[in-house]
Formats: sequence, structure tokens, C-alpha cells
Amino acid sequence: MNENKVYLHSIATIVPEKYYTQKFALKEMKKIVADTPYKKIFLNKVYKGTEIRKRHTIIDDYDKKSSEHSFYPKNKKYLPEPTTKERNDLFAKEALRLGKQAVQKLFGSNPKFDKKKITHVITVTCTGFDAPGLDYFIVKDFELNPHIDRYILGFMGCQAAINALKLAKDLCQSNHEARVLIVNVELCSVHLQLPWEVNQVIANALFADGVSAALVSSVKEDTDGRKYTLLDFTTDIVPGTEEDMAWNIGNTGFGMKLTLNVPRVVQANISKTLETLLSRAGKTKEDIKIWAIHPGGKTILTKSQEALNITPEDLDASYYIMQEYGNMSSATIMFVLEHILKDESKEGLTFTTSFGPGMTIESALMEKR
Repeated sequence: MNENKVYLHSIATIVPEKYYTQKFALKEMKKIVADTPYKKIFLNKVYKGTEIRKRHTIIDDYDKKSSEHSFYPKNKKYLPEPTTKERNDLFAKEALRLGKQAVQKLFGSNPKFDKKKITHVITVTCTGFDAPGLDYFIVKDFELNPHIDRYILGFMGCQAAINALKLAKDLCQSNHEARVLIVNVELCSVHLQLPWEVNQVIANALFADGVSAALVSSVKEDTDGRKYTLLDFTTDIVPGTEEDMAWNIGNTGFGMKLTLNVPRVVQANISKTLETLLSRAGKTKEDIKIWAIHPGGKTILTKSQEALNITPEDLDASYYIMQEYGNMSSATIMFVLEHILKDESKEGLTFTTSFGPGMTIESALMEKR
């Protein structure tokens, strides 16, 4: 462990105002893509099996009359599908709006912190591109130091929030005066795909939109209240899993490949990842008091429980975020960590992990105090 402690001080989260229940989403998708009894049965199984209650989205066409559509064509089948440019244009507009809201919320919840001290901005997304983008306008519109360093972590998927925290820790340990603002913007619903492909049907049932902003520094006094100490990180690339999870750019948006093998890969490798971190820290599994696992889907959580021999109650924060928000890619684990940070009953050593294309498992040890 490094003597120079680095803190994840505060997290603020934002979701679009519009949301649809999973029950409504199932009903609508049946209308759009289920032209056979088999497809209706499959959709029922997938959507009900997620145990998601609702998901937020920047797209509000689905409960409107066809003539009132603002993003999709004005017909009941939503065809032809919007182009990648049309989807990315919407991303750029909404990423800026929601990203700035999250940053404003973060600053508002930490009134003693001087935003002029921020030295680095890290923006994270795999759902769109724009330049000058959110990183630029955060500096401009919040009147931050114009000499600030900016980094973009792009197209890394659900794992990227932990990559950003790792980078922030390194920056703060190399410069005690560093203050790092991390903003995760994931607008997954922009890329909903309508052709009937099993991988995409599953993805359509899971993903949603969410944004987080977080402050990291090595100065404990920067904020009041509970915070996480960032202790250690590790990366595991699982050989032979490149085809199990992938994210690619097509003519009608970004396409997700997500096989049924993903939960099994997590189950087979998560204990090894934990053991690596515990060994380096001189700790045991019994020392873990908080579990923060990326809720990529219900089966990922249940397989993680089995592998780690923990209970659903140990993952109550992960289950809650999954049920209320779905999978918001990289922002999701930040929602989980924020939920835990607000829970005064929880403190102590924390194991955090997310999973991304490759497959890659990014994990961290933290201490909530």
C-alpha cells in the first residue's frame, strides 16, 4: 500500500427525466420486433428475468403517437432506424446537458471545495463522440483553470469507471496538489437496435442512461463527510473471451455483442481477482465489509455471489441500482458506490469490480470511512 493516501471524496449521479418501466418496455418491444410466437416467448423470458423495474432514457418517443416522434421516424415500427450520425448528434447534445448537471450537483453538494483547484478532468463514455466535447465545455462553462489537463477514456465499456479512478489515483500520488474531476456519461439507449439478433435483444433489455461526477484528491480536508480511500487496483484479461462481449460501430449506431457465457466468465475469475488484491494488501476475505459489484445483469450478480460465497444482502446496493436504473455501462458502478457512500450503516474495506469487453475485469480495494 502507498503511504500517500488518495480519496474518492464525493459522487453525484444524474439520470434523464424520462423513464419507462420494464413492463412497458416489454410490451413495446413485442409490438416492434416480435412477429412470431417464439419471439414473444423469448422476450417475456428475457425482460422478466432481468428483474429491472425501470430504466431512464433521453428518448421519449416510445409512449407517444407516431406523429409526435422527435427522434424516430413517424411510424409505429420506428423504421428506418436512425443513422449513426443522428444518434451521435443526440448523444452530443444530451451528454453536455446531463454531464453539466452532474458536475453542478457535485459542486453544490461540496460547498467548501474550491473548484478552481481542479487540475485534471477525466471524461468517460463508450456511447458517443464529440469534439470539442464535454471535457472542454466543463472547463469553459464552470470557469475552471484554462490550463487544466483533460483526458478522455473512450469505448472501454462498463469497466471504464474503475480505469478512471485508477488514473486519478496515479495523478494524485504523483502530485499532492492534484484534484481530479471524473465525469461518466453513458447514454446507451441511443443505440437500441431493432433487428432480431439474440445478443442485441438481451442488450436492449438491460441497458439504460446514466451520468456520474466524482472528485478525487489526496487532500482529506477537501470535503467533509464519509469518503473512500483508494487503496489498490488490478486488471485481469480473460484469455479466449474476445467474442463474449464486444462493442462496435455500425451504420445505425453502436452494436453490442453479449453472449450467455459472460456470467460464467465472471464466476470463474472473480475470486482470483479478489485474492490478488487481498494478497497484496495482507488482508483476508473476512476483512471485506462492503461488496460493490457492477450489476451488469441479474445472472452476473448471482454468479458472483456463488463464486465469492456471499449473500444477496451483501450485494443489496448492486441489486438496488440494477432494479431502479438497469445497466448504465461505466456509470453504473459509480451509482453503486454513491448508494453505499450514503448508507451510514456501512463502513470498512470495500471490494469493487466491473466487467468490460475483452473480457476484462477491473477491480479495486477501497476503505469507506
